[in-house]
Amino acid sequence: MGHGRFSKEAYERLKVSKSYANKTREQIFQSRRLDPEMDPRSVHLRESRDSEEHPESLSIIVGLDVTGSMGFVPVELVKNTFPHLMDNVMQAGIEHPQVLFLGLGDHECDQAPLQIGQFESSTELLDKWLTKVYLEGGGGGNAGESYHLAYLAAARHTAIDCWDKRKQKGFLFTIGDEPCLRILPGYTINALTPDTQGQTIGIEKLLQEAQERYHVFHLHVAHNAMAKMSGRYAGWKELLGDNFIMIEDYTQVASKIASLVVSTHTRLNPKSTGLAFDGSADTKRASDPSGTSGELTNLDDIEIL
Repeated sequence: MGHGRFSKEAYERLKVSKSYANKTREQIFQSRRLDPEMDPRSVHLRESRDSEEHPESLSIIVGLDVTGSMGFVPVELVKNTFPHLMDNVMQAGIEHPQVLFLGLGDHECDQAPLQIGQFESSTELLDKWLTKVYLEGGGGGNAGESYHLAYLAAARHTAIDCWDKRKQKGFLFTIGDEPCLRILPGYTINALTPDTQGQTIGIEKLLQEAQERYHVFHLHVAHNAMAKMSGRYAGWKELLGDNFIMIEDYTQVASKIASLVVSTHTRLNPKSTGLAFDGSADTKRASDPSGTSGELTNLDDIEIL
């Protein structure tokens, strides 16, 4: 996958043509059940490949919490801010991003706790897969969601040329407002994926698998008083260290992802972007409730919106 090219102008035209500004969440996200094309049980491998059109692809996975408290983030992406992610990354000299969307819920109580899109580059296909996500609105009172399903999908069901050909890691972002459940049972792996011999595994080991090929981040959206309570992000800092990001303003999620991709990839792979990087523009990443962490502080010719 990953054919075609994204442009901010094309996305603005698409938004107008589909009247997104005037539509409700239910009108934009029309799936009322798991879309067969995003059913993880049929996904052996999602591929992010180089091509003549995209000779140096960079794989980016965006895992969206689709439980009841977080459905506003996908809506904001569609209506307003997703172009900031793609446009800011491409302005920074990373010309060939390929983005895959995941829908993430709660494997203990939801019907569709994992949904897997395709890696795409074009305006139309990115919109297609983002709006295919089923906003189930579930979740439960079990003190967590199944964000670790993103680690499972990335580690065991993707193939990415940025790593296979250039040893450049891709990026994996989960976005939510809860802790992560600590254990993924083997029977859940068997039920949700083509695997038939899944073994129960803890979040730390799943994370290690994903980190072999991806830079892994979690954005905790502290969008209300409850989400700001320490119990709602318990364990994340210990798990991810500085790659745990606290952000209050959910409208900044796409720009935050872009700034983290640009700063991390440019620091580690300066030749691939053609940008000088002296280290002073490294990302400040901390559990900062102000949401100011993660902004680029140098690279003055790049505007991060």
